[in-house]
Amino acid sequence: MRIIFALMVSVFLLSLNACISFSDPATQETKIGVLLPLSGKRAFSGKKTLSGIFLAHDQINKKGLVRGKMIKLVIIDNKSSAKGSRLAMKRFIDKEKVTLVIAACSTANALAIKATAAKAKVPVLLTISTGNIATERNPYMFRCCFNDDYQAKAMAVFAYKDKMYTDIGILLDLNEQVTYRRDLGRAFAAAFKKSFGRTVKEIGYRSGTHNFAPQMKKFKQSKTVAIFAPGDIPDAGIILKQARKNGVRKVFLGSDGWDHSELFDYCGPRPAPCFLTSMFSPESGLPGVKDFARSIKARTGAMPGTDTAQAYDALNITIKALKLSKSQTDIRSGLYQIKNYSGVTGTISINAGGNAAKTIFIKKIIKKANNKFAFKLIKTISPK
Repeated sequence: MRIIFALMVSVFLLSLNACISFSDPATQETKIGVLLPLSGKRAFSGKKTLSGIFLAHDQINKKGLVRGKMIKLVIIDNKSSAKGSRLAMKRFIDKEKVTLVIAACSTANALAIKATAAKAKVPVLLTISTGNIATERNPYMFRCCFNDDYQAKAMAVFAYKDKMYTDIGILLDLNEQVTYRRDLGRAFAAAFKKSFGRTVKEIGYRSGTHNFAPQMKKFKQSKTVAIFAPGDIPDAGIILKQARKNGVRKVFLGSDGWDHSELFDYCGPRPAPCFLTSMFSPESGLPGVKDFARSIKARTGAMPGTDTAQAYDALNITIKALKLSKSQTDIRSGLYQIKNYSGVTGTISINAGGNAAKTIFIKKIIKKANNKFAFKLIKTISPK
């Protein structure tokens, strides 16, 4: 089975300029678009997403028709770019006539398709795009992941109430063209100040740099005991490595963008102590997680991570919404009815703004007996 999966991924990678359909033969089909990076710098995320999508698709179609139709996946590579996302969305709408698009992409790439979704009245369900702006003022943008305000508040509560960190620093991206790192840093600062009346030390940088030595020197000389450094791969790992290299032994607090095993390729030999927010943990013990993890490992040879789990829940939520919707062509009405959905990533409810209230997991980085690093679940925060 692992060989079959590898061959499937190879087919996708050899066909990057093509649109790929994956379905059971049927005369009546509901088309679901899947937008994800299979090439470019985020390809590591897109490939993991596929395994979750495929597992959910197989399980759904084995159960039979959904409102009289089989579910057909139309998968397009956005090449980790805004341009690729726009072109993919245009094809989904103009040629493929999809009912909904599951978008497993960054916030920046989600923004690239936002206006098109509203104009064409095609709903988009985001799996990992946490930027607040991705769903704002657009009734066709939804997400089954948490947003930045939501995770910022959770980390602020954890830092102050659980760990008793009173002096906090933030490594803040000053580039006004970015969204994730900048807005999440600001959201954490606001949450920490509002909830606990504490000031934070903000030290800025501009995305694109790989030299964080000046910032690390300032943090080392400050009274901060913990540093919030929102980011993604590879920057998050580079920041950790340079912090330790420059003698910064303070605690680092990370965001969901850290939550990839690829972090350990960049973080150096001494990343800990670190804590981060996450959307999924195979250690959670939640209903269905053990079977899900076993199925994914049988397919891929590896335990599932956040990308895989979020994609799996996204397709299952899509089917739930389709069943709840007023008609086959009005899946949007069904998405608003997703309340207390029990997924492998926890409990999920979609509100009137298209955002999800969902379970948050707090993890720390540990070194295992084989000297390899891993994430360990230490706290589960329910939406309530």
